[in-house]
Amino acid sequence: MSDIPSVIGFTLLVALLASIFVFVQRRKLDPREPPAVSSAIPLVGHLVSFLYYGLEYFAIMSRKNRLPAFTMDMLYTKVCIIASPELVSAVRRSRNAMSLGPLFANVAENGAGVNGRGMQLLRDKESGGQGLGQQTADSMHPPLLGSGLDQMNGKMIAVLNTVIDELASQPDDVVDLYEWCSYAVTVASTDAVYGSLNPYRSESNRRAFWAMESNFSLLMMNTLPWITARKPWKGREQLTQAFIEYYQADGHLDSSQLAYSRWKVQHEGGATIEDIARLEVATGLAIVSNTVPTSFYCLFDIFSRSDLLHKIRDEILAGALSVDSAGVHTLDLADIREKCPILVSTFQETLRTRSNSGQLRVVHKDTLLDGRVLVKAGSILLMPAAIINKHHSVWGSDADTYEPDRFSKVDPVERRSKATGFMSFGSSPHICPGRHFASGEILALVAMILVRFDVRPVRGTWIEPKVNTRAVTASMPQVAEKVEVKLSETSKFAGVKWTYRLTPGKGTFGLITG
Repeated sequence: MSDIPSVIGFTLLVALLASIFVFVQRRKLDPREPPAVSSAIPLVGHLVSFLYYGLEYFAIMSRKNRLPAFTMDMLYTKVCIIASPELVSAVRRSRNAMSLGPLFANVAENGAGVNGRGMQLLRDKESGGQGLGQQTADSMHPPLLGSGLDQMNGKMIAVLNTVIDELASQPDDVVDLYEWCSYAVTVASTDAVYGSLNPYRSESNRRAFWAMESNFSLLMMNTLPWITARKPWKGREQLTQAFIEYYQADGHLDSSQLAYSRWKVQHEGGATIEDIARLEVATGLAIVSNTVPTSFYCLFDIFSRSDLLHKIRDEILAGALSVDSAGVHTLDLADIREKCPILVSTFQETLRTRSNSGQLRVVHKDTLLDGRVLVKAGSILLMPAAIINKHHSVWGSDADTYEPDRFSKVDPVERRSKATGFMSFGSSPHICPGRHFASGEILALVAMILVRFDVRPVRGTWIEPKVNTRAVTASMPQVAEKVEVKLSETSKFAGVKWTYRLTPGKGTFGLITG
C-alpha cells in the first residue's frame, strides 16, 4: 500500500504538466457522439478515480449518469462507455471497425515488459508489425477444444483430487477459503497447461504471480515501474526468469497442446526466449485471474444459502455420483454438466451478478452505432459487465436479485436475446477461448467441496469480503482479506475415497456467451 500515494501524486504531476500542452488541442464532441460527463477534478479526475476505484469506477459512473452511452476524458484518450445491451449488439455488428490489437500490444509492452523488436513482431500488421500477437492468440483456439481440452481436463482433475484430499486430512483446521481456492486453482490450472516442469509449482513463483496480478494497474502505467510499482515489477521479473529456465529445460515439450502451440508460433515467428517468457507471464492472467475468484464466489454464494446448498447437494448426488464395488465414490464431469442444471445455473448467476469486467475495443474508423451514436477513430470503447449483466431490458425487473435457477429456465429461443446482456465471457468476436476449461475446473472443484464438506465461517456468518480494486485484470473482484472457515467431512461420507471421471469429448459447456 505504501507506493499508492506516491504513484497518484506522480500521475497528477505528469497529468497537470501534460494538460498545459494538450488542453488547447482538445476537440469538441460531435453532437452525435456520446455526451461527455465531468469529474470532480478537471482534466485528470477520471484517471485518478480509476486508479482508486478500479474497474468499478465505470459502473459507478454508469449508474450515476443513466445514459445508454457517454464519454469520459482520460487525459490522452477519450473512453466511450457503452451501457446498453442494444448498443452492445451494434458494437458486435461493427466488428470490422474496431479491435483488441492495440490493447493487447499495450499489455505486452507495459504489463509484460516486451520491447524493441519483440513489440514490432507482436503488433498488428496494420500498425506496422508482423501480427505475431494475433497469430499467437489464434493458435490457442484449437487446443482448447477436442483432445487438447480433454488432456488438460484430465490433468486438472487429477491435481484437484489430490489437493482436496489434502484438505480432508486436516479436519477442523481454520482455512482461509479464498487463499485455498487460489492455491488449488493455480496449481491445478497451470499443471494442466505447463506439464511436469510447471513454474507455478514453486510457492515463491505463485506468490510472485499474485503480487503482479493484484497490483497490475500500477504496472500498466509503466512509469519507472521498478520504483513506482516495485512489488508487481519484481514479481513479473521473477516469473519471466522462471519461464526462461522452463523453455531452456524444454518444459514446453512435455506440456499441453495449448502451451506448446503458443511457444511454436512465437518461436517460428522469430521471438526470443525472453519475449516468449514475458508474454507467457501475462498469459497467466488469463489462466487463473478469473478462475480463482469465481471458484471462491461460487462456494460463497452456495454455502451462504442453506436451502440452495441442500438442493445442489441432492442434485449432484442423484445425477453425478457413482459408487463402485470397492466403495470408491466418483463424480462424473459430464454428468455435472448435463444432469446438474441448478449447479450450472448458479455458476452462471454468480458470474452475472458479480462480474466487474470492462470489455474493450479500440475504434479504427469513425462508426455510427445503431444509426445514432457516433464513435470516433482513436476512441476506446468500454462495455462494463456490472451494468450490462444487470440490465432490466434483458433480465427483467429482478435483474438485481440473485436467482440461482435463472439460467436453467432460459429456453433456446431466449438464448440469443440473453446473450446481449451477459458479458462475463467477453463479447463476440472476442469470446474467452478458455471458458470451457475454466468452467469445467470451477464446477469440478465446487461440486466436490459441496458433497464432501461442511463449511462453517469462523465469524459465525457469511460476510461479504473486501475486494482489491487495483486487480484490474480479472472480471471478478479479487478478495483483499482473509475469509476464515472450518471444514469437516460430512458425516455421510467421512473416510470415503473420492475421485473424478472424465468422458472424452464431453468437455464443452453450452453456456450463454455475449
